[in-house]
Parts: sequence; C-alpha cells; structure tokens
Amino acid sequence: MTKNPHKVFFNASVILSGLYSPSGGSGKLLADIKNRKIKGVVSELVLEEIKKNSHKIKKTLSEIQKFEKYSEIIILKAPPEKDVKKFLEKVKDPGDAHLFASALNYKCRYLVSLDKKHVLALKGKIKSLQIRSPKELIEELG
Repeated sequence: MTKNPHKVFFNASVILSGLYSPSGGSGKLLADIKNRKIKGVVSELVLEEIKKNSHKIKKTLSEIQKFEKYSEIIILKAPPEKDVKKFLEKVKDPGDAHLFASALNYKCRYLVSLDKKHVLALKGKIKSLQIRSPKELIEELG
C-alpha cells in the first residue's frame, strides 16, 4: 500500500472501460484502487451514469453494484449546484461541470477520463487539477 496514495477522480468512461477490459489501462487503474496504490473517487452522478450505460459493456446492474460494494472506490454525494456553476463557463459540455466540482471539492489531484473531446481537452485549464487519460496517469504514477 502506498503511504499517501493520490486521490484520483474517475469519469464514468474509465470505470466502464475498466470493467469491460480488466487487462487494459482503465482496468489497471481499477486494480490500483483495490490494491490501494491510488484512492479512486467518483460521485453519485458518475455512478448513475455507469449504471445507465452498463448495458453497453454487457454488465448487469447487480454486477455494477458488486463493483460499487467491493472495489474500494469512494463515492461522494453530488456536488452543490453553486460549485458546479463555477465550471459552466470553462467546460465544453455543461453536463461535465460536476466532474470538476466533485474532484476539487474532495481535493483530488487527478481527474482521469477517456473523453478527449470534452474532458481531456481541458488539460491545463482547470487550476489545481491534473487531467489525464488512463495511459498518461499510469505513466506518470509509474
């Protein structure tokens, strides 16, 4: 176990990808949560999105609930609307503003996503938060 593992906020795309393909980069990050190499964090809103899209990776709701229960991932309440509003002008998709509000409210160092168009495009534009793809995060954390 890492002494002070980095807090990493996960976008739904990374969780879904990791559950679909445990041997890929996203799957490795999910294993790193379980092994306590990183502290994985999602919000209730991200969890809802995972459940809503679980059929795309051929996972049942009970399989997602099992992941939720046994994965060691931290599940936060949805962020307050006032915090989400701070990011509405910065994000390309207003539906993503909650990701940044949640990540920063919980003092995550990283936000990991596979969304190149809306989330990864904001690298370097959100103060105090490192935005990475799974591959980039794995390389950075060694």
